[in-house]
Amino acid sequence: MKDLLTAVIAAVEAEGAQLAAEFLKPDGPRGRRGSAPIDTEIEERLREKLQALVPCTFVGEETGISEKAGDSVWLVDPHDGTSEFTGGRRGSAVSVALLRNRIPVLGVVCSPLSPDRGRDTIAWAEGAGPL
Repeated sequence: MKDLLTAVIAAVEAEGAQLAAEFLKPDGPRGRRGSAPIDTEIEERLREKLQALVPCTFVGEETGISEKAGDSVWLVDPHDGTSEFTGGRRGSAVSVALLRNRIPVLGVVCSPLSPDRGRDTIAWAEGAGPL
């Protein structure tokens, strides 16, 4: 599980870097209110990366469900905080969880531009102890 957690952290932080780059564009991020193209772009890349690690059902906030046989499910919110993000406020995050038999076994949340510091990532996996 440790190797899987390391790989998921890397994938989520890479997408966090894309989110930060979008935020820092000279004209500001694309989109408005609760909709930004970067949300779907991140989710599509995460779908590919995560399913390469554990091929299972994928539930994404932007693109919906892709069913696969098995007892595991990836849950992804590619960009929590879109409205604030498009309004120029920091603190949004990329969030990923893996469930097995409806029980969380892994989770990673990365806020690439936290309001009071740089990137902030929290991660946990079954057997890894506390956050």
